[in-house]
Amino acid sequence: MSFAPNTISLPPLGERKRTIALYVIAGITVIAVCIPGLWFAYAALALVGLSALLYVVAATFRGRVDKLVAGWVLLFPLGYYYFSFPREHPIITLDRAFIGILLVAACIVGARGTIAIPVVIRRSAGFWGAFLFFALITIPRVKNPLNAGHLWVEAFFFPALVAFFVLRNFNVRRNLAALHVATCIMAIYVAGVGAAEVVLQRDLMAVDETGILLAGDYGKQEAGDILVRPDGPFASTDTFALVGLISFFFLLFLNRSLGQMPTWQLWLHRAGMAAAIAIALMPLFRSVLTSLAAVLLIDTYYSRGRARVTRIAVGGCLLLLLVLVRLALPAVFEERSDPMNVYGRIAQQGQTAMMFLDNPVNGVGLANFQDAAQKSGKYMVYYQGVRSVDSAHNNLGQILAETGLTGFVPYVIAQVLLFVAFFRIRKTNPPDTAIAWQMALYIMLGYFINGMSLTSGYAPALNMWFMFSLAVIYKYAATRRDQPAPAAIT
Repeated sequence: MSFAPNTISLPPLGERKRTIALYVIAGITVIAVCIPGLWFAYAALALVGLSALLYVVAATFRGRVDKLVAGWVLLFPLGYYYFSFPREHPIITLDRAFIGILLVAACIVGARGTIAIPVVIRRSAGFWGAFLFFALITIPRVKNPLNAGHLWVEAFFFPALVAFFVLRNFNVRRNLAALHVATCIMAIYVAGVGAAEVVLQRDLMAVDETGILLAGDYGKQEAGDILVRPDGPFASTDTFALVGLISFFFLLFLNRSLGQMPTWQLWLHRAGMAAAIAIALMPLFRSVLTSLAAVLLIDTYYSRGRARVTRIAVGGCLLLLLVLVRLALPAVFEERSDPMNVYGRIAQQGQTAMMFLDNPVNGVGLANFQDAAQKSGKYMVYYQGVRSVDSAHNNLGQILAETGLTGFVPYVIAQVLLFVAFFRIRKTNPPDTAIAWQMALYIMLGYFINGMSLTSGYAPALNMWFMFSLAVIYKYAATRRDQPAPAAIT
């Protein structure tokens, strides 16, 4: 007797695929019903974050970080609130990660795709290095060396590294459009945060515990008597205002450098310009109005025809704005125009001078001005009955008092040489260098005029943005339109 072998009848291949697909769909449906929706949001966020991290790592180790530079421009204001860990005394920050990326990329690229840095810029960097050295040696004797060291690195050393990378490696001309779009979007959302703080009268993105500044009659909690002076995503109102001011002139430079733009980008540019000037004006600094008036006068002098009429109209609009503030917010206007503020500044300059004369060689120590002023009653100064406020409110004055002549002299020379570098290049490659010289001059005027009444030069975020903007403008002026892009940096 014979038996037929056992056989298994398999379904056709197409039917098996449909069955497997049915099981997969059923499984996904069960998961979607049983698992909370928030988990999916976390999973999607984690996937996006992991993808971004892998892209950053790959771009860094290939030396191709131009897009990451534009990404930093887009996100750096948010880094102080969202990308700092831990929140108190952060170890990981966006700026530190950015500096690390630039250093790794520069080491991988080496000397390929770089341009020679002009002698005057190298001399400026040399004097800046001397300032850094003399400021560094004052840190061990201050009350809080850790904070002083953090300030030295973040506010003075990191901005120099960013400028060095841009001048040496960054392909400015190829990335003008990306920088323009990123700067416009950055200005728009920063202005939105600032406007929301004014409307809601609270600090929405507090970086530290310094609190929010108010203008007006503090004794009356009415909308017509007080006005919040916003700091947005930054640590201080002066950083907020001056980032807006620099962004305004930087966008002017990018617009003129790009020339013809698509319609959507032109409208984005207009929105970015409006946002940038709003950022500059919202904190109600008198020094910002002064710097804008100085720039407007210079620009009007060099303009002709319709351009001059337009600038005169802008000046009239600024005056009209002051009148409207006076009518709508009288208490705010009176507080901001109170001569007692001026008397306090005069008294403060006297205190700064006394502190310097007591420590003329190497000062009282970096970031130690307030502690030194409060430690000794002999530094208390009065003018017209108003006493000094134990805060320099002057970049040059604070550098002089804290680092003495050994730090102050190279600090000033480095800034002068930076100005000379732009002055010398203004006629080497017209019209590109004319645009670069004009906008760099306006940025420096805004920075230094405000620095005469604020210690804004100690703000890490502001210094990073200031040095980055100037480096981009100089690199643009130092390269030709027909010059091939460096092959190693794209």
